[in-house]
Amino acid sequence: MNVTQMHLAIQQGVDKINSLQADMLLSEEIDIELNKSMSRFLNTKYGRNNKYGKGFEEGQKRIDDLRSLVTEYSSPVTFKEQYNNNIWIDQFKLPSDYLYLINQRSEVLVDNCTSLTYSLSSSNPIDYFVLPVSSLHNGTELTDTIAILADIDNPATGSVSVAGLWPLDNYPQDIPHLVDFLLDENNWGPGITIYWEARGGLHYPNSFIITIDSDVHTWFNWDSSVGTQSTLIAGYFNQNDYSDPLTNSYAYAQHTDNAVSTRRVPDNTTTKEFALNKFIQQDDIFKLLDDPFNATKHTAPLTTIRGEYIDIYTNDIFIIDKVKITYIRKPKQISLSLGISCELPEHTHQEIVDMTVSSILEGISDPRYKSHQNEVSKNE
Repeated sequence: MNVTQMHLAIQQGVDKINSLQADMLLSEEIDIELNKSMSRFLNTKYGRNNKYGKGFEEGQKRIDDLRSLVTEYSSPVTFKEQYNNNIWIDQFKLPSDYLYLINQRSEVLVDNCTSLTYSLSSSNPIDYFVLPVSSLHNGTELTDTIAILADIDNPATGSVSVAGLWPLDNYPQDIPHLVDFLLDENNWGPGITIYWEARGGLHYPNSFIITIDSDVHTWFNWDSSVGTQSTLIAGYFNQNDYSDPLTNSYAYAQHTDNAVSTRRVPDNTTTKEFALNKFIQQDDIFKLLDDPFNATKHTAPLTTIRGEYIDIYTNDIFIIDKVKITYIRKPKQISLSLGISCELPEHTHQEIVDMTVSSILEGISDPRYKSHQNEVSKNE
């Protein structure tokens, strides 16, 4: 089912034939209930709180229920700290759409069990703008173009078009197309890179992160204390006409050292091996690190999870280069107005609709709730 068909099925399931008892349900209210049901479905099928007591991948149905959300992600680690004379800790940033971890493994650098020495290597700081989707429309119409100006009062002193968005005119119908359009590098201006919601240590939900190459745009300046601060004009209604900006669409340039990643680079000549990481509970990790029989090793690095990071513990004979995880990601929120349908496999859609109908019937205290629940319990 697409999102329109799911809405129709819910309206049909909730409303008695020709009674119009539930004809006042707004599409936004149905979206909320659909997303709540999708979340309950996901958690039920991932865990064992279902009629067969089987969790993720413990049966063919459990495999197929969530297969569309299974995702791989790989990224270099960054150096966190040294625990003692023989233990170092690196960290791996979980992706912004992470929900449940399935497995984790590391690319390990070793030199035939010889102790490694290393140097620290840092990436450059980031100059960037944060552009929320909300600043790209006036409620009915999307902006035609996005541009960066050195001086808001004098565009001729330095300007560059980030992207021309025409003919993506309609809000909110064209928002999904807008995201896809701006993430396509063929649509960027020179010296521009665009990310969605996350870039290194930066995280801004429902926003674009636009980074600037100051070597290309030498007039760029994020620090207003030493001169005119660069300004991102979120958009103009008339493409290339800087006299018609979208109201309240200005986003000022930012600069951060927090997104700088420091990595350990071995001085030795190393070879690369691959190892499955071994997860350890937080209250056990330091006991095991001090235990010579259970300490971290290059064939099974010990890891813990905290906040948005996986911490990987190494000793003096190996360094972690990258971590690759397989995980279940967060599904996109179902939205009729944005045209976003359910991302779960087709065979799950009717189950989600049934759960949504039950939730709405319970909310309006309909006497059919109990009989409908009996029907839903037959789903699997």
